[in-house]
Amino acid sequence: MNRVQTRNPETQYVDMPSVKRILVSLHDVTPVMFDRSRQLTDMIMERAGTDFTMLVVPDFHLRGRIDRHPEFCSWLRELNTAGVEIAQHGLYHLGGQEKFSLEGKLFTKGEGEFLSLSRGDAGARIEEGYRIMSDVLGEPPSGFTAPAWLYSHGTIEALKGFSFRWIEYRWAVEYAGGVRHTIPAVVFATRTLWKRMCSVLWSSVGPAAFSGNSIFRLALHVRDLPSLAVPLGKALSRSTRDRTCITCADLAQE
Repeated sequence: MNRVQTRNPETQYVDMPSVKRILVSLHDVTPVMFDRSRQLTDMIMERAGTDFTMLVVPDFHLRGRIDRHPEFCSWLRELNTAGVEIAQHGLYHLGGQEKFSLEGKLFTKGEGEFLSLSRGDAGARIEEGYRIMSDVLGEPPSGFTAPAWLYSHGTIEALKGFSFRWIEYRWAVEYAGGVRHTIPAVVFATRTLWKRMCSVLWSSVGPAAFSGNSIFRLALHVRDLPSLAVPLGKALSRSTRDRTCITCADLAQE
């Protein structure tokens, strides 16, 4: 049985429900890759309906500011109204300091945006993205996920000044008040042929590996298409067949 850990001086644990669930998230949604964003969204909705979390990059690589793309904004608002959870995924999704960090080298290539930022710089970027998304949606984004789940200490401190309902990390989702759900994630990689081949295998092995868990995350990325379209579809089908689909915000009620 999975448990919820709280950050009290004396660690406390709370049993999570025994019903098996799946938390599906779509990363890197941007007008720069609008067609692929829509295609993968449609794939997810065929299996999960609107019960998934969409991570939107406010200005992908400094060339995809969402509020300058009316069709994209209308699409986001329609999904939000339908019940899809919309969250903030950094600001630019562009880093550059990964070469100085082992963690950065392992988990991303040039996109660890918040890996080495000071509290002030991180706060400024989060604030700008938060404002852009709030203006587009007519309400604040639900939560925040840093690109590649990489956070500097300054970023973690800066996030305390925002009213996000949750913050997602590589191994967990944390909520207001410090309640943290430790949840494993199945994620894929497409940067090299070798990683794509491994991802095809992992699309079958990953969901099976966590079949005994009451909950796990399936993290999809827009750039997984087109090369992983078939294995992603299979992973979605396997993961959602016997599980209840939920969003990050749904866990805040527990």
